Amino acid sequence: MPSPDSGPSGLPDGSPAESHDDSSAGSGHASPAVIKPGAGKLGIKIAAVVILLGAAVVLFDAVRVSINGGFGPQQPGFFPMIVGIGLVGFGLAFLVRATLKPDQALFEQAAAEHTDTHWRTLWTVVVALVIYAALLDPLGYIIATTVFFVGIAWVAGSRRLIRDVIIAVLFSAGVYFGFTELLGVRLPGGLLETVL
Repeated sequence: MPSPDSGPSGLPDGSPAESHDDSSAGSGHASPAVIKPGAGKLGIKIAAVVILLGAAVVLFDAVRVSINGGFGPQQPGFFPMIVGIGLVGFGLAFLVRATLKPDQALFEQAAAEHTDTHWRTLWTVVVALVIYAALLDPLGYIIATTVFFVGIAWVAGSRRLIRDVIIAVLFSAGVYFGFTELLGVRLPGGLLETVL
């Protein structure tokens, strides 16, 4: 029979069960990130349009080559045309699933990934790639790649500058001489053109 001092649950007031509830309520566990219902939908639609446009470019080039050389299996435009047709079909199917017949599972996955993505880092890398492409010719492959590698490492959280510079120089120089000497593909020399 419960004692007069017991609470509604039959346990004494201030029992471990009550303190356990209080501690769990006050534990500083961060709540999971809230996923917005519409997050990621625009990205899926943009991706579908980009795939479709890229497929159209591939197919257009393949048809242009085939007009000059013929449409037979032995002609240079035959395989690109097959690839272009396949990409157009895939792009159309993807666009339909993103607009006319929405795929809820796809949208849920995109929303979760949209919430988990660190967008500032992503856009920083995109801008760095654009700057890298613009500086590739004037600075040269080795210098531009070294600066790009060190910058991206810094954005990713690395603060060991000397180590990153050494790795970047060795990597970019190795790729440069590998392409230039072994494969015969001349990469931009830039400022180092006279010494390379």
